[in-house]
Amino acid sequence: MIELWIGLAMFVSLLVVLLIGIPVAFALIAVAMASITILGGGFDALGLVAPTLWSSIASFTLTAVPLFILMGAIISASGMGARLYGALATLMAGVPGGLTVATTLACTIMAAVSGSSVATAGAIGRFSVLEMRRFGYRDETACGAVAAGGTLGILIPPSIPLIVYGIIAQESIGKLFIAGIVPGIIMACSFIVYQVWIARREAKKMPAATHEPVTLRERLAALKHIVPVAILVWVILGTIYQGIATPTEAAALGVLASLLLSGIIYRELTWAKIVIILRETAKGSVMVLMIIGGAMLFGYAMTTSNVAPTLSRVVAELSVPPWIAFITINLLLIFLGCFMETLSIIVITAPILIPIILAFGWDPIWFGIIMVINMEMALITPPVGLNLFVVQGVVEDVPLTRIIVGTMPYVFIMAAVLLLVGVFPDLATFLPQHIR
Repeated sequence: MIELWIGLAMFVSLLVVLLIGIPVAFALIAVAMASITILGGGFDALGLVAPTLWSSIASFTLTAVPLFILMGAIISASGMGARLYGALATLMAGVPGGLTVATTLACTIMAAVSGSSVATAGAIGRFSVLEMRRFGYRDETACGAVAAGGTLGILIPPSIPLIVYGIIAQESIGKLFIAGIVPGIIMACSFIVYQVWIARREAKKMPAATHEPVTLRERLAALKHIVPVAILVWVILGTIYQGIATPTEAAALGVLASLLLSGIIYRELTWAKIVIILRETAKGSVMVLMIIGGAMLFGYAMTTSNVAPTLSRVVAELSVPPWIAFITINLLLIFLGCFMETLSIIVITAPILIPIILAFGWDPIWFGIIMVINMEMALITPPVGLNLFVVQGVVEDVPLTRIIVGTMPYVFIMAAVLLLVGVFPDLATFLPQHIR
């Protein structure tokens, strides 16, 4: 049982280093190197650090990460999000709470091309919040819809957190992507049902999408701004689902398609924007890949010290009902989500939790979706909910407390969807079982 104490010491040391303010990647590497030195036979064991770091990030699969980050940066820099939201607002004219519904739909579509919740919330939030406020929506309603809608960016494929989880769990990225489709659609539909319900209940406070009548011709004209994005979604998801391309190849196709849309068809890319896009892509890619490298080194340290195998064996020997283990794991993830960033939680907890779920005989693909839904909740729960600060950056005059109030109903909706996917795993596993 000494291995469990070693594992606990490593985890506590990691939390202490993070609390000091050390970036996640360097905290993981530091604790892993210390553990390897102490448990692996002195400084000579450090010779394994460089090969482990290099092998963890020098893979073809991980090429998808910078490509999806690049595609998200291109879309954010272009006016694609503004046109998409405007078109959906026109189509939703007359629907109770029409602009909040349009916001969720826009976030759902943007999630299918960006791979990032922060990018989704930023791309839609810049103009949707201002538009909703212009038509009399309460700040809590407007901000809550954007912050919650943005979280769909990591559940609906492509998803950078799912790529990271897949690398750590050694599972198919393509199957993880496909597994997120049905839960993502259920989540988006649940948001919309809530928005329509609350709009009907508070009819005097929640206006329709616009006060001006919208003609059939205007609705048909709005479709021309949705079709290009729909094509981009098909390029990414359709090629993966039909077995035409791997996730990495689909990401490359997505970058090419987004460049054609933004640069040639809409003619919105300037050299100044291209420099900004490349700078943001470089920063985001280095951050994610460093975290992955640190996580893999941390996992290597846990495996070589026999912590992970011992933990798996101990859990398998315990007579704990699976539902208690499931609730405990989710409570842990929700708790960590209140204080840590999503990628950090995944890279720290996945090497520990994966042996446990395998001991219970659970599907790692299904658990990946469960983990990402928890991460969605983390994005809008204080005090470290990134989407809360993204929205506040758009409307600086709205206090953070009011934004939090607006997102709380969505946290409960996410918890309900989490329970639904937990009780009915086929919602996540049915499509991946039929992928080519």
